[in-house]
Amino acid sequence: MTLNQQPNDFFHWIAPYYDTLIHLLTFGGYQSFLRKAVKILAPQKGEKILDLCSGTGKVASWISSAVGEEGRVMGMDITQSMIDVAKERYKGLANVIFVKKDVTQPWAYQDHFDGIFTSFSIHELQEKYRAGVIERSYAALKGDGRIVIADFHPQPSGMAKIISLIFFQLFERRNLSFFSFPQNETLRKAGFRRVRTFPVLGGIFQITLAQR
Repeated sequence: MTLNQQPNDFFHWIAPYYDTLIHLLTFGGYQSFLRKAVKILAPQKGEKILDLCSGTGKVASWISSAVGEEGRVMGMDITQSMIDVAKERYKGLANVIFVKKDVTQPWAYQDHFDGIFTSFSIHELQEKYRAGVIERSYAALKGDGRIVIADFHPQPSGMAKIISLIFFQLFERRNLSFFSFPQNETLRKAGFRRVRTFPVLGGIFQITLAQR
């Protein structure tokens, strides 16, 4: 659940209300969209899963149940207030940890995770950082690992394109470059073998599954 690559006052202030805000911005489809994306990730018992830009930890808590006591979930986010909210909400989950990390900087993990999940984060990154984060995700995955990206559709068409562009002009103008981001090509260049996409809500959003 997405944050910019740098901390800022907006995300610090919005942390307690983040889930409600995103629910409104996704026309009430927030939870069902994310649950569908988690189902596509298909976390299994005993797996290690990274929730990249984990926000308030909602998805990490769902994945926690799926991987069970033998599994591990790491939520990674740059904004300390998001980490604080997640730790407080899910302090009873023994198999989940939340860490503060700028995902645009080098990671300490190589061949470590079975799966990576990220939602509404790639579009928030500055254009120059997007490919690097995908490359780091590839390196952090085990040999048969996979990543799921749940975000706006990077190349919407028809009415979905009109709605998306209006929304970005009003609220996300600094991230308009996302609509020229060759996400699938970038995933393949990073080394992912198979890339599948699932348009959601008429193509306004998209779930992408890429397997290493």
